[in-house]
Amino acid sequence: MADLALLALTLLWGTTFALVKEALEIASPGVFLTARFGLAAVALLAAWALRPRAPLGEGFWRHGLLLGLTMLVGFVLQTVALRHTTPARSGFITGLNVLVVPVVARWFLGRRVRPAFWVGVTFAVAGLVLLTRPFTAGAVTEEVRFGDLLTLFCAVAYGLQVTFTSEWAPRHPLAPFVAVQVLVTLAGALVLVPLEGPRFDPAGAGHFVLVVAFTGLVMTAFAFFVMNWGQRHTTAVRAALIFSLEPAAAAVFSWLYYGEPLGPLDWAGGALMVLGVLAGEVGGVLEARAAEARARARAPAA
Repeated sequence: MADLALLALTLLWGTTFALVKEALEIASPGVFLTARFGLAAVALLAAWALRPRAPLGEGFWRHGLLLGLTMLVGFVLQTVALRHTTPARSGFITGLNVLVVPVVARWFLGRRVRPAFWVGVTFAVAGLVLLTRPFTAGAVTEEVRFGDLLTLFCAVAYGLQVTFTSEWAPRHPLAPFVAVQVLVTLAGALVLVPLEGPRFDPAGAGHFVLVVAFTGLVMTAFAFFVMNWGQRHTTAVRAALIFSLEPAAAAVFSWLYYGEPLGPLDWAGGALMVLGVLAGEVGGVLEARAAEARARARAPAA
């Protein structure tokens, strides 16, 4: 059930890239993020108030604030980047966050990084080069490359979020824990508004409200509640494997709904990045199972 819930969530997340791109034509990033996370915060605080008060686990505030910081950095970078790059490119590059998970697990949690991970990195880097084409003059504009770079840093922030959500979500009651994360992001968005020079086009108010309602209630409040619940019952690596389908969902939705043109090299680059994610995650699982089988074979008979 947890894996199926995360899979449905991942496919839905793929729809948000194009919708956020449209919202940014109406409002500046800070205004959009403030509206989105403000609505999500109200929904989560209401859910917290309506449920019986569960005791907060040890480290609740520290864990919630740190995860909120990764959420804030990821969403701000991704949203600002979408002003410069395209929804499908953003989806493909954001998908690299699942390759960050094993690295973070190794450096911060002392876990071994298996050889399959480096195979995945090789494919992913090759795909990124094909997608951005940094050595081909005129193939991709400097503005788009700048957006791609911001999205790459966003992927790192999301990788941290996925890793530590699996570590910390089981220790705390869900509604308040997710609410703290959303409130941190809301606070950051409010700080961003005066710094960016806020912009809002009243002519697009109706469409903006619809996008904010969908992304705020469904894809933030509900989605992060499901994400934190699901990662209580599965591992970070399994969650990362499921999340690897998000770039493909984003590209297909952007192509069908937004009419984004994607050439052969774009599709090839995106496919290599997804293949890299799958090679790193699936290969790691297969290596772990093979190691367990060898260990059982060497164990003395009872």
